[in-house]
This record gives sequence, C-alpha cells and structure tokens, in this order.
Amino acid sequence: MKLDKTKMSITVESELCAGGEEVAEALADMLKLKCHSDEITGIASKLSGISRKLLRRYEAKRVRQAYDLSAESEDALHIPAEKYFLAAQVAACRTLADEGPCVLLDHHSNAALADRENHVGIFIHGDREDRLNNYAKKHLQTPYRARRDFNREDRERTSCFRALSRDWGKASNYCLTVNSSRASAQTLAQNIVRYLETVTQEELVHPISAQERSA
Repeated sequence: MKLDKTKMSITVESELCAGGEEVAEALADMLKLKCHSDEITGIASKLSGISRKLLRRYEAKRVRQAYDLSAESEDALHIPAEKYFLAAQVAACRTLADEGPCVLLDHHSNAALADRENHVGIFIHGDREDRLNNYAKKHLQTPYRARRDFNREDRERTSCFRALSRDWGKASNYCLTVNSSRASAQTLAQNIVRYLETVTQEELVHPISAQERSA
C-alpha cells in the first residue's frame, strides 16, 4: 500500500547506544522534517498535567506496567498514577504526528502510532560490543568498567519499552530494522530514505547536482 508522504510519521526506536538518535537526526535532516524527542516529554506534560520533572522521574524508574492502547479513554482504564506516564507519552506522540510529517525518536512512539496507516516504524540495533564501547565513550569509562552499568541499564531500558509493547525490538513489529554496526548513521539514513521512496513511490530527497557539490 502506498503511503502519503504529507501525512507520514516515522518512528525510530533503538537499543541502548545503538546510534538511534544520530540516525533519526540524519534522516530528519535529509527529509527536511522535524525530529521530536525531548519535545515529546513537554507535550506529554501539557496534555496530562503531570510536571516534566515527574514524567522524567517515572521514566528513570522504568515503568514496567503495560498501557492498554485499545482503551477508548484513560478513565476507562482505572490505572494507577504510574501508568499515566505511558498514557501521556502515547498521547504526545499522537498529537505531534497529527501536526504533520515528522520523525519521532523512542518514547514508545512505534506502539503509539502502530494503528496509523501512514506510520513507518524503524528499529536500530547494533552488535553488543559496539554498543558497550559507545556507552563507555559516552560515560568516559573503559569498556571493562562500563560493562556492569551498561548491562543493568540495557536490561532496565528493554523492560521499560516492553512494558508498552511486548514485541519491542522484534523485527516483525517494524517496517524496517537496521544494524548500526554495519554502517555510519549517515549511510543508514540514506538507505532508509531509499526505502521510504519505495513505499511512497515518490522522490523524497532531490539528488545534489555537480554544480551544488562544487559550490
């Protein structure tokens, strides 16, 4: 089925330190779209009335209880306070997608938009040792010292995302999965654009002319 590029929402989810942010930003830059990440928390706060500080605290605690996307309203769920975090994130992702084509990074975005026709879900994964090395560089540690913290955070992060979708990270739950250990973020973004051009049946990024390259 052909996708409408004027309504297309691209969600990018990734394993810990697999380069999802870099790929999402490169992709948004190529397509001239907004890339939403931190903004999702801001919108979630406005829609739910929960402060940003509280939302971030819930995120840090790695909420593990599932949110029922099939429910018509939050009131029908009879959910404890912690689960409003997930409801707020879902509502924020859907609100931003309603505003026009965009790239949404993590924040349960794939599950939040799974029922939409013009949604394209991308998952970024990477070889474990490469992700560990990226984590060590980010936190200025040796891979040996970083391994324990990486393993704990990777486990907790996975539990957090699977709270909303048990199939988080499962290839069949996405339109496309790519291994960031095999290419740079820029190359991966270019390949994702080619895929998007196939499903939209339109040219989304105009090739750079020789004159433009020499400018």
